[in-house]
Amino acid sequence: MNYLHNSKSIKIAGGGVAGLSAAISLKKLGYNPIVFEKCSAVGENRHGDYEGLENWIFSTSMNSFFNQVGFDFNKITTFPISKFTVHTKTFSPLNISSKKPFFYMVKRGRNNQDFDNQLFDQCKDMNIQFELGTKAPKDSSIIATGTKKAAAYIRGINFKSSLNDQVHLLLGHQFALKGYAYLIIINGHATLASAFKKNKRKNIDNIQNCLKYFQSIGIDIVDGKEFGSRGSFSLPFGNFKLPYLIGESGGYQDYLFGFGMRMSMISGLAAALSIASKKKEALALLSDVNKKRRVSFINRLFYERLNNYQLASFANKIANVDNPLAVLSSAYKWDIKNLVRWKKINKTYEIRPT
Repeated sequence: MNYLHNSKSIKIAGGGVAGLSAAISLKKLGYNPIVFEKCSAVGENRHGDYEGLENWIFSTSMNSFFNQVGFDFNKITTFPISKFTVHTKTFSPLNISSKKPFFYMVKRGRNNQDFDNQLFDQCKDMNIQFELGTKAPKDSSIIATGTKKAAAYIRGINFKSSLNDQVHLLLGHQFALKGYAYLIIINGHATLASAFKKNKRKNIDNIQNCLKYFQSIGIDIVDGKEFGSRGSFSLPFGNFKLPYLIGESGGYQDYLFGFGMRMSMISGLAAALSIASKKKEALALLSDVNKKRRVSFINRLFYERLNNYQLASFANKIANVDNPLAVLSSAYKWDIKNLVRWKKINKTYEIRPT
C-alpha cells in the first residue's frame, strides 16, 4: 500500500475498456499509469462486431457518463438505436421504438472508427504510457484482463450488406439457448450473433438456425467472417482492494443481456479513485453498480426459466407499452422484493451451463 502513496506510477494489466477507463482517470488524478496489453494493438482481440452502450441501466446521459469516466463522448463514433424488431415463434415480428435511444451502437476493434481504438487515441492524447505486446507484471495494481471462466458463449458472423440500417433481436431457444440472438446492419457493415448457454443434452446449431430464419424473410448473409467469444456470470463480491479487479475480471457486467461496457468503465474509475485515496467516492460508485449487478443476476435466473412462449409474451408486452425504455429501466431497480430474492441466492457465485 505504501508503494501507491509514494509513487505516481501505476501498472494496469489489460487494455480493454475497463483498463483504459482506469488509466485515463488516474492520469487526470495526477498519476502516471502504464497499461500493459498482451496484444500488439488495443482492440486487436475484437472482431469488428457491433455492441451496444445501453441507455436503461444507468440514468445519466451518455455525454455525462463519458465525461465522468474521463472520455469525450463526441470523439466516439456511435449510432443511436431508437427502434428494433423482435422475432419469435409465437408472434409476427414486433416493432419496438422509443423517443430516447435504447442504446448507442459502437464497432469494436483496432481500426480508426472502432470504439476501442478511439478510447486508446484519447488515452494517447493524454500521454498515457502503453506497453503493447507485453504481458503485465505480477505486481500490477489493477487487473483488467477479462474472465478466465466460461458460462456463456457467442458465435457470430461479420459480413457486408447493402441493406438499410436495421437491428433485429431473435428470441427462442432454437436461436440462442437461454440467451438471445441479434442482427445489426449499420453503414453496410453487419453482425449476426447468438449469445447462448452451453447445453450438453441437445445438439442445437444456434447460428445456423439464425441464418436459415433470416434467409426465410429475405435477408441473405454471404461471404461472412465467423468469430466467437465467451463470458462468465461470476459474482466475485468482496472488498475492493489491491490488486483491484475491474471489468470482467471483477464481474462488472450486466448478467441479463450482457450490456456491460458502462459497468466495466465505472469499475475502472472506482479503482483510480481508490488509488488516489478517494475511497468514499469509489465506494459510492460501486454501491450503485453492485445493486444493479445483483438485480441483473436475479433477472438472469428468472430469464433462464422462460420457455419460448413466455419469451415471446415478454417481448409482446414491451412492444405494446408507451415507454418501453422505462420498462427496461424498472427491471434494474433495487427494491425490497429484489433484496429478499438476493438474500436467498447470495451464495450462488456462478450460473453454470446445464
